Amino acid sequence: MSEIKNIPASVSERLKNIAKKSGKAFDTLLLLYFQERFLYRLSISEYRDKFILKGGLFLFSQTQFKARPTKDVDFLARQIANELDLLRESFVSICSIAVPTDGIAFQLDELTTERIKEDADYEGVRIKVTALLGRMRKSLQFDIGFGDVVVPKPQLIEYPVLLDMTAPQVQAYSRESVISEKFEAMITLSVMNSRMKDFYDIYTLLTTNNFDGRILHEAVSETFQQRGTIFEKEHPLFHEEFAENEGRTKQWQAFLRRLGVEEQLAFQDVMDALVSFLEPVYHSIIDEKEFFKRWSYTEKAWKNNN
Repeated sequence: MSEIKNIPASVSERLKNIAKKSGKAFDTLLLLYFQERFLYRLSISEYRDKFILKGGLFLFSQTQFKARPTKDVDFLARQIANELDLLRESFVSICSIAVPTDGIAFQLDELTTERIKEDADYEGVRIKVTALLGRMRKSLQFDIGFGDVVVPKPQLIEYPVLLDMTAPQVQAYSRESVISEKFEAMITLSVMNSRMKDFYDIYTLLTTNNFDGRILHEAVSETFQQRGTIFEKEHPLFHEEFAENEGRTKQWQAFLRRLGVEEQLAFQDVMDALVSFLEPVYHSIIDEKEFFKRWSYTEKAWKNNN
């Protein structure tokens, strides 16, 4: 029993060592650890195929924790009804799974569920639960969406672990679907867009991954169609004035400061890369043409297939 009781202290010490070596805040690593171990419980539960990981934590995992950290965990629900009681029951079941080796417990009496409605079409559910590691505690937040299309289909990924523990194998979004949803928001919000994280996330993906143009073309087309988004031939997003706007540049710099990004990353440079990446796909859909090129992240350019 004494060995098990000391696990929280052992985990805490190892996370502090990682914090020292990596320069990351211990508080951030503790939250990541709680999120990771929830995902492990999900991966060994009967609900493993019903909640598809998306959003910031998915991006964070895809870049080996180089992307922006995220306070919330986003899921797309699949083959499970959008009912509060049913979703509460599923999360209680997942959090009840005992994994003695990671030292974590969840306070199920503090688990809450509520409706979230971020736009007119997509009503989701927010679940909050307190996670404990010894005397340390964090409130975890899970936002669950319904109805989005995923192109290509969800994939089973191995979520990277902080310590030497069994890695979660979870269903996750495709990178193309992440890009399509964020791109659709950029087109819809247009010059009113203040969601700097979407620009940052797409930039992170296009500078760390190669892409098949046909798959991205299909993902963008399907997402816009599902959300009833109109393709404008001349959209402000692709104009120089959008990238050069002083207010937007200030928003970008403030976003980077909040994120703790030390590198000098100009909004103009980010937009140059985004336009090179997204505009050819966008116009190929408008012109009803297929798009066979491949994106090279090292060259930040679309290349013809040889």
